[in-house]
Amino acid sequence: MSKVRTGVSVVVPMFNENRVLPALIEELTRQFPSPKCEFFLVDDGSTDDTHGLATQLTKGDDRITTFSLPKNSGKGAALRAGVARTTGDTVLFMDADLSTSLDDVDNFLRRLKSSEIVIGSRSVAGAVVSRSSRFRSLMGRSFNTLMRLSTGLNIRDSQCGFKAFHGDVARLVFNLSENNHFTFDPEILRIGTALGYSIEEVPVTWAAGEHSSVRPVRDSIRCAFELIPLRFRTRQKRIQDLAARSKLPVPTPLTQKNEHESLG
Repeated sequence: MSKVRTGVSVVVPMFNENRVLPALIEELTRQFPSPKCEFFLVDDGSTDDTHGLATQLTKGDDRITTFSLPKNSGKGAALRAGVARTTGDTVLFMDADLSTSLDDVDNFLRRLKSSEIVIGSRSVAGAVVSRSSRFRSLMGRSFNTLMRLSTGLNIRDSQCGFKAFHGDVARLVFNLSENNHFTFDPEILRIGTALGYSIEEVPVTWAAGEHSSVRPVRDSIRCAFELIPLRFRTRQKRIQDLAARSKLPVPTPLTQKNEHESLG
């Protein structure tokens, strides 16, 4: 099968990631060798000079852009800033600690031929999960149950930090998003759904990071409270009105394109 890693924009949010940066940059350049790929490493106000080290390690590779937010604002804010700078036909975001393996990224990106949004999942058949404690897994399942009940999304794992989009879809969805913290994931999925875009959940190989900043209890409780207003804020009419006023391209959903082609 042909490679599908050309013209991909990869966005990586970073917070105090000094220890993983060498491996991250090596893996990105190995997996995405095409000169038509671009990378945005977004430092979310780190205190360990993540931005400085990233700039030093990527010096000489014009495909890689590093920049820093003025203060720690949250993963959603970092991703929004990075996605806004992308130009690729495909936008992929991933975690800096390489918790999701890139070895099967071609098959993952190939799913974008039939869906506008493809999300990595640790909870569907075929997923391989390691180094995750029983407590963390229980908290994850509990949060995702609450997420489905409160948002109406038919998603088994909204929080995996590995998602890909058609380029214009990503730029539009993130532009319309508001949440800066952990519920930005269900928010962008709700926005995509409100605009008629299809979402496919794909199994991934995932290993819990040894130095993860995620605190299962605290973050799950915070997310639960943030989920309460999410469904109202992302209701279909409001999102469609905001999209129409956004001055960004609003891609026609693939389902509508296919229906038009079949009628033609």
